[in-house]
Amino acid sequence: MSSPNLWTWMEWIAWLGIVIPLFTLAFSGWRYVVVRREENQHQQYQRFFEITDHLGHDGGSIASKMAAAYELRKYPEYKDVIIRLCEGVDVRGAAAEMLRRELTLTADIMKRQ
Repeated sequence: MSSPNLWTWMEWIAWLGIVIPLFTLAFSGWRYVVVRREENQHQQYQRFFEITDHLGHDGGSIASKMAAAYELRKYPEYKDVIIRLCEGVDVRGAAAEMLRRELTLTADIMKRQ
């Protein structure tokens, strides 16, 4: 009579020997994905900040500022800030109209998203 109970316990131990490592592996994989996502979000924030910082600095070429304005379109999660930035910036200097057009176009695209 005790033999079936012993076999049941051995089966449970065998199943636990399979389930626990699989659970640990699944949890580790999930945690890795979460950490990578957080790192990616932080890197995107840093890149967004660098782009806006470049637009805000005096000097530099109009072409690089136009490229920075274009890059802002890749950050729809910041669309409210991007629209205010593009509509409120005071552009002066040579070829300022080109940059103003790019900023206006970026604001229009962000409004449609």
